[in-house]
Formats: sequence, C-alpha cells, structure tokens
Amino acid sequence: MKRTIQQFPPVYFALVMSTGIISLAAQAQQLTALATGLFYVNLVAYPVLLALLVLRLMLFPRECWVALTSHKDGPAFLALVPATALLGSQFVVLATNRLIGSLLWLLALITWLLVSYSFMLGVSLKKEKPTLEQGLTGSWLLLVVATESLAVLGALLLPTAGIAADVAMVGILGLFLLGSVLYVLLITLIFYRLTFLPLGDEEVGAAYWISVGASAIVVLAGTGVVAAMQHTRALAELLPFVKGYCVLFWAMSTWWLPVVAALRLWNHYTTRPAFAYSPNYWSMVFPLGMYTAATGKLAQSLPVAALHVVPQYFIYLSLAAWVLTFGGMLYHFMASAKSPQQN
Repeated sequence: MKRTIQQFPPVYFALVMSTGIISLAAQAQQLTALATGLFYVNLVAYPVLLALLVLRLMLFPRECWVALTSHKDGPAFLALVPATALLGSQFVVLATNRLIGSLLWLLALITWLLVSYSFMLGVSLKKEKPTLEQGLTGSWLLLVVATESLAVLGALLLPTAGIAADVAMVGILGLFLLGSVLYVLLITLIFYRLTFLPLGDEEVGAAYWISVGASAIVVLAGTGVVAAMQHTRALAELLPFVKGYCVLFWAMSTWWLPVVAALRLWNHYTTRPAFAYSPNYWSMVFPLGMYTAATGKLAQSLPVAALHVVPQYFIYLSLAAWVLTFGGMLYHFMASAKSPQQN
C-alpha cells in the first residue's frame, strides 16, 4: 500500500476531469440518467484520488516537491484543479447545490495558486534545465485547462455573487483571457516541438490530445462568460469580442482534432505497441468530452442551430472512449491484484 501511495500519479485526476465533462455534456443532451450516473462515479473517484494524493504529500514530501518542480512530471499535478472545478460544476448543474460548488471553486482556486506558482517558479529557478525537446510535452497545457476550469465554474456561480457580481465578472473574464494567452504561448512551443524536432516513440502519446481539450475549454469558459454577462452590466460591451474569441478557439480545437488523431495512429502503426492500460489514456478521453460540451454551448451562445449536430454524435464517441478506458483500468487493477498471489 505504501508503494502505491508513493507512486500515485496525479494524472489520474484526468479520470475525474473526463467523467465530469462527459456528465455535463450528457446533461446538455438531455441524457439525464447517464449524466447522473457519471456524477456518482466522480463522487467516489474524487475523494479516493484526493486521499491518495494527500497521503503522498504527507508521507513523501521531498519526492513530491522534486516531481512538482520537474519539467516532465510537474504539469500532472495541475490536473487536480480542473478535476475539482468540474466536480463543482456537476454539483451546480446536476444537484443545484451552489454551496458545495462554491466550496469546490475555492479549493480549486487555492490549489491553482499553490501548484501553478510552485511549478512555474520551480522549473524557472532550476540551474540545470532540459532542452525543449526533452522537457516540453502536451501536459504543459494543463496550465490552460486549470485556469479555464476556474472560469467555467465561476461563471456558473456568478448569479449568486450578489452585490459583488461586477467584481466577480472581472475576475472570471480575467481567468478566461489569461488561460487563452497561456494557450497561445504554449501551443506555439508545442507546434514548434512537433514540426521541427524529431519525434520519439512516446512523443505523440496521449498527452498531446490536451491540445484539443485545452482549446475547447477556452470555448466552454467563453460561453460561460457570455451567459454570465446577462447577470451584470460590467464589461457588457465586450460581448461581441468574447463570442468571436470563442469561435476562434473552437476552430483551433476542430483543426487540432484530426492532427493529433492522425499522429497517434501513425505512432501506433510504426511502434506497434501491445495494448496495455495507462492512466495517461484519460488524457485522450477528456478532450473528446470537452469538445462535445464546448460545441454544444457555442451553438447556444451564437446561436447556430447547425452546430448542435456535433455534440449529438460526439457524446456517444466520448462515452465509448470513457467506457473502454474505464474497463481497461478495472482490468488493470484486477490483474495487478492477482499478480502478487501468483508469484
């Protein structure tokens, strides 16, 4: 058990991220039973994963700090932020519980401040640093996902902000714009990494799918900002700008989707790896769910009825990916539990 805690990978919070966003997308498609079922999955998964991470931090603080300030492993810790925020969004949308949603938003904000600044300062102040080729992967885009997830939940909570609604609106818009700027900065480096530096066998793995999810969550946050502007007069003149911004990032997310899919197929064809579960596969499920949810919300915000066709079909693609990955995870756990007995 101690070894399990010591080796617990924070990327497992992508399970909560994937489950949460597919649940919200299903609710938008009026698949209430599916949405509620996935909500219950997160009610079990999130506290279990959080307990494992807290135990790892308490029992192995030095190892955690080394991992957090690592170019390779550090970004994975940021997955806790969107996992927390998306669970909060589920509480608001599915359980109409704004109190727990607000508490989870506060927890996500504190986690975002601690983890993002620790990671950025840690990698910046290192004397010895890896090359761009060795140190940069798609997992760095979790900086974007974490920031935008705060804007998504914040926009849902804005109607209860009362007299502070104008101030809250400025904060939500600020998070939305900050996340989008981080995306532009990071995706430029990742584009350069993909196109001008050689790719190894693992360089086009699941982590690069976050390029789709990161741009799609900018769209989801933007549509939330559009809806939130109906509850306050602050910054109302920016509404056309925000809508245009959403279309830009939706187009970017749509463009990335076949690119990363083709790269992944090419990688699988050339390396021919054995089929084996990895927690990183949740990083491939999340973008599909996020693209589904974001496109549905964009169709409502513009409004463009034709765009509703995309989430109507993508919800089943996202669900299929979730079922396959979840089944692979359960099989992996059962096989791991049996292996010591066989030895």
